[in-house]
Amino acid sequence: MHPRTRPLARRRPLRWHRAALLLSLWAGAAWAGPPATAPHEHGPPRTRRPRVVLDGQLPAPRGAEPAPDASALPTFRSPPVVTPDGPVAGGKPRVRPRGLTGTSQLLATPPMADSRRRHARTKRPEDFGGTLQLGERFRFDVSFAGNPAGLAEASVVRLEPDPRGPPPAGAPMVRIEGHARTSGVVSLLATVTDDLVSIVDARTGAAISSHNTLHYSGFAPRKYKHRETHQSYEGRGQIRIVDTKDDELTKKLQRAPNDTYDPLSIMAWVRSLRLEKGERAKAHVVDGLTLMRVEIESRGRDRLDPLPSMVAALGLKPTDVIRIEGTITRVDEHGAAIPGKKAFTLRAWLSADERRIPLVMESDLWVGAIRLVLTGYDPPTDDGPSR
Repeated sequence: MHPRTRPLARRRPLRWHRAALLLSLWAGAAWAGPPATAPHEHGPPRTRRPRVVLDGQLPAPRGAEPAPDASALPTFRSPPVVTPDGPVAGGKPRVRPRGLTGTSQLLATPPMADSRRRHARTKRPEDFGGTLQLGERFRFDVSFAGNPAGLAEASVVRLEPDPRGPPPAGAPMVRIEGHARTSGVVSLLATVTDDLVSIVDARTGAAISSHNTLHYSGFAPRKYKHRETHQSYEGRGQIRIVDTKDDELTKKLQRAPNDTYDPLSIMAWVRSLRLEKGERAKAHVVDGLTLMRVEIESRGRDRLDPLPSMVAALGLKPTDVIRIEGTITRVDEHGAAIPGKKAFTLRAWLSADERRIPLVMESDLWVGAIRLVLTGYDPPTDDGPSR
């Protein structure tokens, strides 16, 4: 009988058997390794059931060590977030994941080098609120380039209760006031008054709020005649500023390092330092909208000559003083110096006793060299600290 005239029932089993044979040979080569040397006696070779891979590795040929899987394909087992190199239990090597980018790649390759710019970390200063003595008052003569320029005063006024209530809900606060005005030759051009009120914590000395009022009459070197700046310190590291120049209102939320003070509290912080010769200290201050870094270094005992008359009236000798030097640098919120801005120097002579009375201060600020000389001092009204 011609092959084409054979019944259909006799042709299907042959083709099915042939297809099964081919599939079994392919499956055996793919999953069971090389085929056996001799075929099965009672029929076609049996196919081996593929093994389920649970560790993300393909089975190696018989007699060979399994190779690590370096692919980025997911596996049935949840891997850890970071897979360090090195052997684990059982002697299997760990494999570093590939194909990661960005922060994931940084996390997968410890130690992580974080290239993002973060907030500056500064050490929180020691508490100095106990050094603030209620009733202390200082008066200075201010000279500019050797010419009388004005008067300056600062005083520790009183202890104020916290509006939140007594401890532990609230904490006592100290009110510090400062006042400055022009006189002499400078007052012929313009009369400038500057009033500053600071509220600081009675224990830590940290600034809580600050209100500065600046008024020009006559010639004004600025584009405004009246300016009020209110600063609210929302904890350490954040300041809410409301600045009003004439009728122009500006609001700003200023990020700052943890050791940031206002102009009056930074002076109280400097007085509280007990530095040995060569020791240094650092803090930050916000003046208006400007953030600055103040660095102080002690020069030890020094001689103040000529000795101001008020200093002699306090019973101090020319050698009973300590000299400190420092720099004032304008910085950004991350603590980095602003390029193109000049770093100003300052010098101060303090009494060497426990009072640490500022006797003479000098600085080359924006308007030029300024010198403050003590002309009046009122001792504290009580013997204990303000708290």
